[in-house]
Formats: sequence, structure tokens, C-alpha cells
Amino acid sequence: MLQLHTVHQKLINHKIMKNPNHNNDDQIIESLTSIDFVVLSAMYDTDLRTLIKISALDLVKSCEKFFDYNLMRKMNHEPSSELKIKIQNWLNSIEYKQYTENTNQKLSFQDKETIRKIYQKLGLKSHDLSELTEEGEIFLKKIKNNAKKQWNVLVEYNESKNTIKLKEEIDKCSKIIPLMFVIKIANGQLFSQMFKTMNMSMYDYLSNDKKIDPIFLDYLR
Repeated sequence: MLQLHTVHQKLINHKIMKNPNHNNDDQIIESLTSIDFVVLSAMYDTDLRTLIKISALDLVKSCEKFFDYNLMRKMNHEPSSELKIKIQNWLNSIEYKQYTENTNQKLSFQDKETIRKIYQKLGLKSHDLSELTEEGEIFLKKIKNNAKKQWNVLVEYNESKNTIKLKEEIDKCSKIIPLMFVIKIANGQLFSQMFKTMNMSMYDYLSNDKKIDPIFLDYLR
């Protein structure tokens, strides 16, 4: 199943890359994962505490997609003083030091080689900063707006006790549920209540949904 999914993903990416007007939002959205959406938002907001919850390999792979889709680029200007201070404070923090140690221990030699090759492909060095392109900011804004609308739909169906429609809509938007929590659209208590309305176990449902990476279950605890 994993191999078929990987082949399918490559075919989607190839189709997008061949299209001169490749920023077809629907195709890009289909090719992205729950982690990708969170990474794009966290990169835009410089949300470093969210980014360290994601493995270094997944993070770099997400950024590779964004570069390929022209949603992200290497920062070609001096960062603002505010951003410099934020990053420097982060680099000096205990959290970052622990993250670095854990990453070095967890990454295999093959993982590190994969990361090195992606950096090389993108023309990046370890200290380089990246930023969203104008297309990337527009795309992210659209995704966030869609997430807000979708959350409101879930709330409405929960309030009306329409369990069938509520389940259908949760199934439909499951891939962006982690993003809803990261950008603070969703409310954990209310989301939990939705599953009580449907008489379902929230954790069982989310754990079994392959579109949702398990690391995001922490946001609901």
C-alpha cells in the first residue's frame, strides 16, 4: 500500500511539474500531507515550537515540495531585526539544544544523506533562511480560509445534531484538521464534543485515519 501511495504521489507531482501553469491549487492540495500544511503555516509564522515537533526529515521533504511548487524560496534579503532576534533567542534556548541532540540521535545515516541531497538540490546551506513566495502566501491564505469555513460547517452540524453530515464533513476535511489546531481555529473541547455527538471515540478515529499524522494527536490532549 505504501509503495502504491508513493507511486501515486510521484505521478501527481509529475503532472503538476509538466503543466506550465503548475500552480493548480486543487492538484497541489491533493499532493500535500497533513504535515505539509502545518509546515507551510509554521514557516510563514516562524512558529519554531511547532516546527520542532516535526522530524527533520519530514520538515525538509515538505520544504522540497514547496520549492518545487514555487510556494517557497531561499530568502534573498536581510531578515528583519525582529526575525533575527527571534531566531537567535531560539538558537540559544534549551528547547533548541534538546531538539538538536534528539535529532542527531534519531536520524539514520540514510536520513542525513537524504537531507543533504535535498539541500544541495535546492541550493541551500544549513544556515540559510527560506520564505514563502507571493504565490505561497496566496495559497496559504486560501488554505486557512478554507479551514475556517470547514470548521464553521462542523460546528453547525454539531449544533444541529446532524451526525451523518458531521461525520461526512470530518471525513472530507481530515487532512487539514491538524492545521485547524495549529492556527488556533479549532477548539479541542468542542472537537471532542463532536465525537460524543456522533457516539464515536475521537482518538480511535484520528489514529485510524491515514491522512492525519500521529504526532498531531498531541494537540488534542
